[in-house]
Amino acid sequence: MSNPAGKPSHPTPDPWHGTDYAHHSGLQAAMADEVLAQMQLRGDEQVLDLGCGDGKISARIAARLAGGAVLGVDASADMVAYAQRQFGADQLPNLRFEVADARRLGFEARFDLVVSLNALHWVPQAADVLRGICRALKPEGLARLRLVTRAALASLEEVAEEVRREPHWAGAFAGFSDPYLRLSAEEYAALAESLGLKQVSLSSESKRWDFGTEEAFFGFCNAGFGAWTQRLPEARRRAFVEETMRRYLSVIDGALGERFVFHFTQTDVVLAPAGSATSVD
Repeated sequence: MSNPAGKPSHPTPDPWHGTDYAHHSGLQAAMADEVLAQMQLRGDEQVLDLGCGDGKISARIAARLAGGAVLGVDASADMVAYAQRQFGADQLPNLRFEVADARRLGFEARFDLVVSLNALHWVPQAADVLRGICRALKPEGLARLRLVTRAALASLEEVAEEVRREPHWAGAFAGFSDPYLRLSAEEYAALAESLGLKQVSLSSESKRWDFGTEEAFFGFCNAGFGAWTQRLPEARRRAFVEETMRRYLSVIDGALGERFVFHFTQTDVVLAPAGSATSVD
């Protein structure tokens, strides 16, 4: 899913594009499938999909709610517009999309379930997000979050940060802040507990995704590198993505002997308001 936080103060265009994301998000869809397969729903829940991206996961959840509804929110206006075009009220009347900043959620005890699938690692201000989730949940509500957390192997985004500090790129990144979350699974869960949420369950698993070709891997990287490439002239963006890819793949190839394989950690954390009796079936 895309970045559910608001845009940086630096005046730049929306770094996420619905059509491009939809064409290069097979990995994210596969990871969402794993969570949806385990998700038990009564059918009458009010659900918030935080960082809904192109809307396809929100639509799949809404289709399972005969008496409930889904609100999908994302900071990217382009993503939300794409989702509205693809999954309008004429298809699923119990599904709506809105532009919203995950750090500034204004909901109060409104949702039975908050879902966020591979979006919240794009919000380094995790405390603000978790406070908003806590407020948004009904007293017996549940939050099911899947995100990428810090692991031993260098991440693609860490490599992008290394590359943007190189002298030939650094001039374009004056005042730039790392857009990615750098917490371990345990640190994230502990932060949630310090902010009024109890940990119902926590698990992490190392994953790998073989893109097969350089161009397929480029498409994935290019769709997700907007936070960096929007700082660059159009003519230099591909070069930045390709340099980051080469450096990342050299690390993976040297460590594991693999090409065009993306390694990442998936952390699943289930949270409930402190004091609730909510559990996972």
